[in-house]
Amino acid sequence: MDNRIQASGFVIQPRLQFKNVKDKMLYQLFNDLANYEDSINCRRGQLITSSLSLSSETGWSRAEIRSSIKRLEDGGYIRSKPFKKNKGLLITVLNYDNFQKLEGYNKKSNQQKNQQGDQHKNQCKNQQEKTEKPCGSREERDLKSINDQQKNQQSDQLKNQQKNHTITAFINSITNINKTLKEYIDEANVKNMNLTSINDIEIFVDFALQTNALPEGTSKKILVAYFDCIRLNRQTCNISAALLTKHIEKLNKYSVNQLHYALWKHVEQYDDKREQYTLGILRNTKEHEARRGLMILKNRKGAITNGNDEQLATAVGAEQSSTRAEAERLEQIAREKGLLREIRDTEFDF
Repeated sequence: MDNRIQASGFVIQPRLQFKNVKDKMLYQLFNDLANYEDSINCRRGQLITSSLSLSSETGWSRAEIRSSIKRLEDGGYIRSKPFKKNKGLLITVLNYDNFQKLEGYNKKSNQQKNQQGDQHKNQCKNQQEKTEKPCGSREERDLKSINDQQKNQQSDQLKNQQKNHTITAFINSITNINKTLKEYIDEANVKNMNLTSINDIEIFVDFALQTNALPEGTSKKILVAYFDCIRLNRQTCNISAALLTKHIEKLNKYSVNQLHYALWKHVEQYDDKREQYTLGILRNTKEHEARRGLMILKNRKGAITNGNDEQLATAVGAEQSSTRAEAERLEQIAREKGLLREIRDTEFDF
């Protein structure tokens, strides 16, 4: 039985100068674990790891790991950035390609030639014949089971993103909604994130409602009219889908009645203002005030002639069944009390 250690490949460790021995050891570890070829999650010369796993493997504290990584970055040896919402680190070994090419090294002395000649000769032979498989990242192997399950889905998504040049094309390509609006918009890899027409606004609003980004029962007509009003406030008449997504997160804190009233009021009376003005209306409008404002809107519906206002009034009248019932109840009380004029404040003590 052959008990000899079998190598899975080779990697060239360049002789570099380090002031701290831990920096040298960590750099050599990165150089050893870095991908030899491109993969789905990282490219040649990169690896996926974390301060927690490095601390576990080396026995050093996480603070020591972070300090060493920072020194390596400052020294121009590596580059690091968060991986998948800070769940790990994507490390890039700088000049990896040059370090892995034998022709990039000069033989400085006969001693070095004698010591390293056989090793270089074997490495050249192996590189030319390409008989060995490249070393893979240890973290990549740990993620292999997950990658196998998601490989087809990620591949299709990348192909779709390459074909899609606009955010609306990206939205239309989504068939199975299983994420939040923010997650989809953040992941959209398209050249143009802008909504440039009312048709684009309608597509975005439909998608936002499908992802439950707004309270259930929110009127599509009101949202389309409001977001298009916000779009037209820009000098270019374009607005970013990412900006609207952030704005929706702020709107989602309020009730349907408050949203309908504030959005309608903005479109009808303050169409020259930006979206921050709407937030001011919402902060200063309580639930009962919003209901009362919607009842006034319903009563004005027949007298409204402007196209946008008519759509808003119709939307509120069609979707706020509880508001209509409340208006009818108050009207009946007014008749019984002999108050035959128009409906008064809902807070009035009859």
